Amino acid sequence: MAGAELRVLGPLHLSVDGRDTALGTPMQRAVLGRLIVAHGQAVSTERLIDDLWSGRPPPKAAAVLQVHIHNLRRLFEPQRPRRAPSRFIVSESSGYALKIPENAVDAWHFEQQLRTYQELVSNPEIRTDPAERNALLKTALSLWHGPALEAFSDADWAIAEADRLTDLYLTAVEHSARTELELGRSGEVVRELRQLFEDHPGREEIVRLLALAQYQLGQQLEALTTIRRSREFLGGRFGVDPSPALRQLETAILNHSATLTRTPPLPAHDRHPADPAPATKGPAAPSQTAATPPSATSTTADSLVGESHRATGYITELSELLNAAETARAGRLRVAWVAGEAGIGKTVLAEATLATLATAGWTTATGTCPEIDGAPMAWAWTEILTTLDEAEPGSVPAAASPITTESGSSGQEDAFTLARVIAEKCRRAAASAPVALLLEDAQRADPGTLQVLRQVVSWLRDDAVLIVVTLRRSEAGAAAHNTVAALAQHTGAWVELYGLDLEGTRRTAEAAGLRGIDVEALDQLYRRTGGNPLFVREVAKAAAAQGSLDEVPDSIRELIEDRVAQLPDGVAEVLRQLSIWGESVDLAILSAAAGLAEDAVIDLVAAAEAAGLVGSSSGGSIRFEHGLIRDAVYLSIPPLRRGRMHWAALELLEEQADSYPAVARDPDVLARHAVQGATAETAPRAIEYVERAAERRAGRGMRDASARLLRSAVDLHRLARHDADHAPTADRIALLRTRCALVTALAYDNRPREARVERDRALTLAEQLDDPDLLVQALTCWRAPIIWAIRNWRRPDQHMRRGLARALARHGVGASTLALLVSDPTGPWTPARQGAEVIVVKQDSSGATEVDLARLLVAATFETGLMESASGRVLARRALEVARRTGDPELLCAAINAVTYLACEYDAEFAALVTELERVATAAGLAEYRALAHYLGYRAAVARADLREAGRRATAAVEFADEGQLQPLLDMISCFAATMKLLRGNVDLADELYHRFTTRTRLSGVANHAEAELFCALSIGWARGELGGLVDRLANAYAALPAASAPAYTLALLQDGQRERARGVYEDSDPIAAGFYPVLMSALRAVAAIELGDIPAIRRHYEYLAPHSGTLIGLETGMTEFGPMDSILAALAAALGDVEAAAAHHDHAERLLERIRAELPDCGAALLRVA
Repeated sequence: MAGAELRVLGPLHLSVDGRDTALGTPMQRAVLGRLIVAHGQAVSTERLIDDLWSGRPPPKAAAVLQVHIHNLRRLFEPQRPRRAPSRFIVSESSGYALKIPENAVDAWHFEQQLRTYQELVSNPEIRTDPAERNALLKTALSLWHGPALEAFSDADWAIAEADRLTDLYLTAVEHSARTELELGRSGEVVRELRQLFEDHPGREEIVRLLALAQYQLGQQLEALTTIRRSREFLGGRFGVDPSPALRQLETAILNHSATLTRTPPLPAHDRHPADPAPATKGPAAPSQTAATPPSATSTTADSLVGESHRATGYITELSELLNAAETARAGRLRVAWVAGEAGIGKTVLAEATLATLATAGWTTATGTCPEIDGAPMAWAWTEILTTLDEAEPGSVPAAASPITTESGSSGQEDAFTLARVIAEKCRRAAASAPVALLLEDAQRADPGTLQVLRQVVSWLRDDAVLIVVTLRRSEAGAAAHNTVAALAQHTGAWVELYGLDLEGTRRTAEAAGLRGIDVEALDQLYRRTGGNPLFVREVAKAAAAQGSLDEVPDSIRELIEDRVAQLPDGVAEVLRQLSIWGESVDLAILSAAAGLAEDAVIDLVAAAEAAGLVGSSSGGSIRFEHGLIRDAVYLSIPPLRRGRMHWAALELLEEQADSYPAVARDPDVLARHAVQGATAETAPRAIEYVERAAERRAGRGMRDASARLLRSAVDLHRLARHDADHAPTADRIALLRTRCALVTALAYDNRPREARVERDRALTLAEQLDDPDLLVQALTCWRAPIIWAIRNWRRPDQHMRRGLARALARHGVGASTLALLVSDPTGPWTPARQGAEVIVVKQDSSGATEVDLARLLVAATFETGLMESASGRVLARRALEVARRTGDPELLCAAINAVTYLACEYDAEFAALVTELERVATAAGLAEYRALAHYLGYRAAVARADLREAGRRATAAVEFADEGQLQPLLDMISCFAATMKLLRGNVDLADELYHRFTTRTRLSGVANHAEAELFCALSIGWARGELGGLVDRLANAYAALPAASAPAYTLALLQDGQRERARGVYEDSDPIAAGFYPVLMSALRAVAAIELGDIPAIRRHYEYLAPHSGTLIGLETGMTEFGPMDSILAALAAALGDVEAAAAHHDHAERLLERIRAELPDCGAALLRVA
């Protein structure tokens, strides 16, 4: 066809008027890909910049984006006259949209053809034969030439869309396979599904169809093997059994049922091809819906469903939630997750569940996570607490404040206190009746909300409490997903909503007021809304008012804009003012902002309320009915005017603070308006508001939550030109302090890459200001617990190390200690080169404090290299000695962190330090260091192969971790889950788990992720006896880190047949390994000594390793294992001719493995749940 055609279902390809067209630079291709993912909808400039540069845009990113848009427009329309508007890439809604026909983009065309197929098969008046249906599906599937969005596989913005398209593809393949079975084409089904089964063994419909086709071909053994492999995959990966349909098929095959030779019927509730089955990529939240037997006084889940009069459209899902409630009623807290996209019906289903339980005598309460930035922390739990207060006889209602205690006081209490109060309220309520809580929109939850959720679940685990949580998975961040994982063992139901069927659409439309809808109109409504309950309700309301479905817009944004335009004059402006204030605002504030009398605003709001856009309460609060409505109105305001409206809102609050104290004195509200409304002239005033809000969050122990605010503060400093060389010194110092605070916030938020960049910028600025005290601030601004190296082992941060050497010299630290900082065998520095620098540094202790000294020594410890552990221990122990004298508990915890960070053996001294860390952190209320203490205890337990204690410690570490710590903790624990698979002998699954771990570490930006990936690959190669395949990667590591890599590189060379090269590497390395994990490295070198016949070395290694008999090699790393130490000791003894000792060691190794494998099912369960 003429015009442009795009392919993204495989390699990215563009043709214009039939001619292939090169798409230019990777960034230019990414801009096009992002617009394709938006499916014709406008993407704002801000969103494009954020997605394309992963939240770290370069200077003048908007200008760069415009260049790419200009170039793309020229590719699409090479003959377009200058200044003529583009027909394909258009500017709209403060952004850009790709406007080309549906059939011009293969992904769009694919979905269009699936909708056509669905219309055909769902029309009761048309009877289609299987061949016709199969032809339609084959035409749609022929559009695929490779993975969806293949060209953007590493882009975060493409992941969700690629997964969605892949699910659509698999669903279409399943439909096609069914029609082919109806046509008797079992052989084609087997050929088409065999590879898909290998790629997706947990997709049970593919398994069922493949096994059925195999049986029909007379391949009974293959059919049963297919089902068995799927069962092993589901059980081993997720701990679940196959579905009833798959189990019934297996039984039928074993019984040679005659029904298996007939045409397989479609499932009772066959899914729309455009509504994919839930993905089986990971056990985000396994469903556990087994209910307790109903007693004489209890109401069963089935009876409760029958009593529910809410038009949810999700009968099966409601039953699943009520089954979870039955389990909770018996005194076992359950968390039920309801997931789905915006408007899919999560709220209606969750509210129907609580309404049903309320009729059965349950105590219920609901809290919603606000959609606006700057909302009070943990506000949803405050709403729940208020409801519980009102429900408790004789209770005094709590004040509506961000954090409220039982006495109604508010102010600076933290999330821990709020969780304790809520737990006590629930426990008292549950003594008389079960409790059901609803936490709405968890994808918007702030760190405090998620922390309260985890702690409440932990404390109420043995109480009759059900917590229903709704969230949009595509919008949920890492913190929300980590919380889902952390609460997996308490999950009673995971309900994923994909849209209503025809009957559900009818019920929802009728509940919205559209009565007597006929079959034709219902089909039109279903097609136009895709079964999205929000769209159904909104369209049905409009149709009931206007009498025709033809006037309903295609998208919710168009619908909202159309409805706003039809309202009386003045309503749109009031709605725009309301959108500036967020999801809701008091009438008095809205009136003042709009410059209208309250009565006039009431009349205008009434018109919007009648249209279903807003709602109001008797207390005078006005709110949008849904966040999508607010977004549509907010984005309709031109950006310049939007900024002025925000600043006007800020000035209104400043001038009338006494009139609106609750809002005008909320730092988060003021900060939001300041950030959105600041200009170059007003930026200095805005900075004050933003930093005040960040300080409050940090003061409440939620420093990770302050990262966004502090990033905004830095941007405001730059807007005010405080980063210029000619800026006043006071302003540059203020910028430095903000950058230092941002480093700590980023570190707490698990964003180490960004934290390192900001620390370097802070250090540069401090050096420019030439103030020793400011230099110390910049060098020591990383003030968060550390469990993973923050420096690159291959390339030392010379900037940091030189700065630390200068600062420590000022504190009187001697040259011998400073020499530890200015030499690094893993980098380009050498002691000889840096010796002169140490000598010329002037030592001046005037004005120096012990607190500064301790912090500098802690910072210096974390800058030591991989093979500088001895030097690091000197620095760390000096830091601990000084920190103990200061009496500062946080500093003492940081110093213990530094000492234990370098520990490779978990001896009595290590245990004492962990005990001290837990005691000091508990007394000082430092939950993040309590989490670190439990993590260190977990590492020690793992090293001892005490899986029971390791599980207990891991659970405690997750409970106390803040949001930033949670991901790296879960990563390390999930890495050990791979180790447990190695111990079971399941090397393939361990390899897959390691791959997931290394992918997460790479994406999170942690230092040395390449080394971690190689280390995991080394353990897999060891288990498979295939180290030779790692020769090239180990050669690269050896060139950069010779001492650390030599033992493994030697073994790989030996396995690869390069014996002489192996001997050379072996002879150049230390006889007994030093640095990190010397026992592990010495064990690997011992194997090389045996292979090379080095008897003196064999004898030395036997003596060195013998005290470690009874342990597993490498388990002290917390990441992997290389088998029992006694296996290597047996080989060493045999090489020395001591047959009796070799036999004894071999026997010890066998007994150790037997014990650990016997403990794995029970003791490893807690670790697997956390992982």
